[in-house]
Amino acid sequence: MKNKLLAFALIAAMALSMVACGDSDGTKVIETEGQGSDTSGTAQAGSGFVFDYNGTQIAVDTDAAPIVDKLGEPQKYFESPSCAADGIGKLYTYSDFEVQTYPQDDKDLILSVTLRTDNVATAEGISLASSKDDVIAAYGESSNATDSSLTYTKNGTDLNFIFEGDNMISIEYIVSGK
Repeated sequence: MKNKLLAFALIAAMALSMVACGDSDGTKVIETEGQGSDTSGTAQAGSGFVFDYNGTQIAVDTDAAPIVDKLGEPQKYFESPSCAADGIGKLYTYSDFEVQTYPQDDKDLILSVTLRTDNVATAEGISLASSKDDVIAAYGESSNATDSSLTYTKNGTDLNFIFEGDNMISIEYIVSGK
């Protein structure tokens, strides 16, 4: 259990560092590649993988404000200045998942959603209690697989399943290529 918590903390720290810094020439780490922003807080038709929490659809590269409003007060909140853009990256920690944002123009967009417990699952029913075989049965063979991860990409969203041995330790929705 301690190893899972340590691994999760390392993954979260690495993800948050992507919000805070960019290349030395000032190029932002995050690019939207034609995704567009959804200001309603729900996913648009044709969007990538979407996490649904009690009726609130959370899609990456969408405006975070209406989603955060719907989710209510987080258990923890962390922010750090972005060295790559005007604004700050934010991390909202809820009981079962985390939402990380990045600044773009006058909005905060969702960079990633990381599932933290097996109390929540993907739309296909995959949770941290699922096996690698369960993931493959639900999503098919991954064209981007390693010994410790399976990644699926759909319309600008990567859905990453991270394993430590036979145990799944993280499920992450993230802007593709980030």
